[in-house]
Amino acid sequence: MHSRRTFVSVSALALLGAAAPAARADTGFTTRFVDIIAADGVALKAMVMEPRTPQPHPAVVLISAWGGGSTQNVMPARTLASHGYVVVAYGARGFGESAGEVDTAGPEDVGDVTTVLDWACANTNTDPARIGLAGVSYGAGIGLIAAAFDQRIRSVVSLSGWYDLVHSLYGNETRRGLVALILYTSGWAHGRLSPETDWMLRTFFDPTPDPVDREVINEWARIRSPSRYLDRLNENRPALLIGHTWSETVFPPDQMVELFNDYAGVKRLDLIPGEHASAESGGLLGLPSETWDTVHRWFDATVAGTDTSILREQPVVLRARPGTHEPEFHADWRSAEGEPRRLYLGPGQDEGEGVIGDAPRPGWQVEIDTDRDTAAYGGVPLASYSFEALSGEPPRTWLPAVDRERGAVWVSPELPQPIPVRGSVAVHLTVIPPGPTGTIVAYLYDVDPTDGGRLINYLPMSWTDAAPGELRTVDLRFSPTAYDIPADHRLGLVIDTKDPLFIDWNSGGGRLALTSPDADPSHVDIPVGRGEGTRR
Repeated sequence: MHSRRTFVSVSALALLGAAAPAARADTGFTTRFVDIIAADGVALKAMVMEPRTPQPHPAVVLISAWGGGSTQNVMPARTLASHGYVVVAYGARGFGESAGEVDTAGPEDVGDVTTVLDWACANTNTDPARIGLAGVSYGAGIGLIAAAFDQRIRSVVSLSGWYDLVHSLYGNETRRGLVALILYTSGWAHGRLSPETDWMLRTFFDPTPDPVDREVINEWARIRSPSRYLDRLNENRPALLIGHTWSETVFPPDQMVELFNDYAGVKRLDLIPGEHASAESGGLLGLPSETWDTVHRWFDATVAGTDTSILREQPVVLRARPGTHEPEFHADWRSAEGEPRRLYLGPGQDEGEGVIGDAPRPGWQVEIDTDRDTAAYGGVPLASYSFEALSGEPPRTWLPAVDRERGAVWVSPELPQPIPVRGSVAVHLTVIPPGPTGTIVAYLYDVDPTDGGRLINYLPMSWTDAAPGELRTVDLRFSPTAYDIPADHRLGLVIDTKDPLFIDWNSGGGRLALTSPDADPSHVDIPVGRGEGTRR
């Protein structure tokens, strides 16, 4: 599901609705705009494309992304309609031309999907036994939950969606502040947030959140998480296509791998380089798009029943980073993952830089300032990895620029052969916090001969219950990735305590110690790929 190197940000997705090419006249189908009235009287604006032939047709409902309207999906809708599908594309309540207030994939949004299906079955030539549902980002989350509640949905496509919204907001006890701020501001710029949604997002930014408020936000997020309804999904068994990118800053890909592994029905998982919605945006603009080609093939197989060839392909499809690689096909996630190779963190000869090696070298200790940033960073949300989707180049950092008073650095010797990283890198550390609360951020780099580091992955970890001055074990498990580190390059790890992407728990002041006790040496586990899989 490669994107042909096109991209768009979350907030810009809303603009696609206004700027999308107009549907051209086509003798094969008609186009009209209607108001579909929800159960509470809210008018949902929908674009309906319907084949001219009178017999029952397979149908697809397309739900708009965050900030979008009924025409946001006009180009995929045209393609589906021209191939004999009834298409109903609508703007979620509170966005675009639709009335009401943004419910953020809550019960009202889920009920709206059923209302739209009822309307399509009553007012078009929809075959009620052949209905599919698709969405990008916001629409993907709504669609997954709706598929758990409406048995008429026989196939669902999640592009850049989520499985666990609590994890997306609070992964590793660390708030994804900058992304949430973008969603909040773009939500008001392109829609009407409900008082509940407004309060939840504003409270999320509180520097010292009340534990009661946090639990209220968590429960709000759980209700909006497809993971809560897994039993229902597995009972309804819609065919499930998951399209996601490795470097998602909005909804990290680990939760989508979890969904794929948890789901019991017919399923496919496509993971490629890029950022949130970068794989889908080209098709929304009418450009060639392997992502949308795959969606169309999926619906042909699981809704229309006209071409089932995609179901004969291996269901886990990966494209490695950096650059452009041919897809790898695997029978399941376990066969796609590499076997862990353990490397140890040790002291180095150069002051301020440790070594990543094959043998344990415990007993060392380094200290860094807390609450002070370094040149290591996770990238600019919705920009850095969109650029990677275009150029093939991940964000870069020159490792000598990392201030050793603020960040700890370890680098391996030159690799004698390439390392195909496939899966989740894990880091095991022991820290000595200066205070009861704190945050660290880990960055994994592919380091070239000039000490330039290409970012493989990054991950925060926070704590709020530490005993100051006492040893604390920290286990970091990065989101999965597929990344080929070339021979003669090195593996680099940087640990600091701050990144603009996150709302950290550092109290300011003091030094954080990182150490490696004799009985529990600090280490990195790299999942090394066993091969490229099959081509189909």
